[in-house]
Amino acid sequence: MKKSFYSILFALTTLSACQQKKPSMVELRREEIRRNDSTELAQARTFREDADRDIQRLEMLEEALKGKFVFEKVERFQTQGYWVLPAYQGSKERFTFFPEVEESGKLLLVHIDRQRRYTFTEMNLDNQYYNTELLRGLSKQQLADVEECRALATTMKLLVEARQRQEKMALKVRFYEEKMRRDRE
Repeated sequence: MKKSFYSILFALTTLSACQQKKPSMVELRREEIRRNDSTELAQARTFREDADRDIQRLEMLEEALKGKFVFEKVERFQTQGYWVLPAYQGSKERFTFFPEVEESGKLLLVHIDRQRRYTFTEMNLDNQYYNTELLRGLSKQQLADVEECRALATTMKLLVEARQRQEKMALKVRFYEEKMRRDRE
């Protein structure tokens, strides 16, 4: 009698397990994709918010740094203006060297020879260590001026990168929101 009871119980549990509908592989894959999309959306929103905060911080820093500089541009001759320190403002007749930051954020070292010919050297902002050959022979004040200009140029570059990151994350958020909306329909 005990054997038949256990065999009947086993048969009933096997029958009920077979009657339960198991999700198909396609449904399981769809659910996995939805979870991944949800994770990607949350991550993109977080990165976009981080970029927003970076932009606000960098814009404030850039404005503070620009307060130490003078913007020069001669519309007739120049397509881009330059940010220069007040000591180098106006006529460059009395200088043989000065640093400046282009409107686009490039840091330029300007050398002027005896015949008043200008040589522009662009500094690589990605390299933490300056090319010592470019800065050799500069006075302490000139080195300090280069550092001031480098701070402004670096801030301008970081701001451009943060805006690009923000735009990329906004597109990603829009993509996943639209995709998830279509999947619900």
